[in-house]
Amino acid sequence: MAAQQSPPSGAIADLPVSATVVASFAVVFGQLGLVAQAAKGAFIVLVAGSLITLMLPAGSIDFLLILISFAVISHFGVNWCRVMLLGPQGLPARSLTWGEIHWRFFGYVLLMFFIMMLLTIPLSVISSLLAAAFGLMSSAGGTGPALAFVFAVIFLGMLYVLARLGFIFPAVAVGERYSLGLSWQHTAGQGARMMMALFAVGFPITVAQLVITELLSQIILGFSLFASLPTVALPGEGFPAGEASAAIGPVTPPSAIARIAFNLISAVVNFLSFAVIFSLLCLAFRTCTGWVPAGAGNLPTVPSNENEREEL
Repeated sequence: MAAQQSPPSGAIADLPVSATVVASFAVVFGQLGLVAQAAKGAFIVLVAGSLITLMLPAGSIDFLLILISFAVISHFGVNWCRVMLLGPQGLPARSLTWGEIHWRFFGYVLLMFFIMMLLTIPLSVISSLLAAAFGLMSSAGGTGPALAFVFAVIFLGMLYVLARLGFIFPAVAVGERYSLGLSWQHTAGQGARMMMALFAVGFPITVAQLVITELLSQIILGFSLFASLPTVALPGEGFPAGEASAAIGPVTPPSAIARIAFNLISAVVNFLSFAVIFSLLCLAFRTCTGWVPAGAGNLPTVPSNENEREEL
């Protein structure tokens, strides 16, 4: 690492879970001006991308939106990780700067996405076999408990992979020649702590995003996203599945302006969410690798493990 002759062979300190989680939220919501500054370029890219999609045929929009979202995450991720590790002076002078670091970050975002998608196959098979072994498939509740178990295993598996490989993002953002292997090496023995920390920040963020998205959809789009989800009634209860959409009633398509407003406001919420997650990864990266930027002015870090150690 930058402050060492060679990378450590493993984590040099245990991650203090609660302190790291609290610091992740505190840094973001105590520095909203910096978050806005770091997100400025990414927000411009998102607006431009949204306008471009309005002029394209429907069949090509979904793929383009995925690429735009990855580019936006990468641009903001680089900026915010640099703020966390280098201080405000780590931000580029120009908001729309895109260089080698951004390309590397973008590449790892894509790679992580594909790894997560590929993991769903073995995790689905393993969790389904376990659900059958535990008798969840034949429970009185139908397939509900089995599906919940399968989704839980898949979610935890993805969370574990992010916990072990996530150090690649702060390292790449500050120009370190880092690898996924080093991230796995430096999180050895910290997987459970990292998972707990990621879950502790991810769960409230997910709940908040669902609530905010539902409110925005009702206020701006004029309908409830949850009410428009497919509904399947149990045998003998309510209306047949084929009549679910009729019960909900016709939904008037929102205008283009309403869709853009919905997406842009949602983007602000997403930037805050990603800022918290990237903050957690940066703080954990510092704690477990001992990486300390040479310059002064970096934001507050987690309390030293010499003064505070947590037991799992």
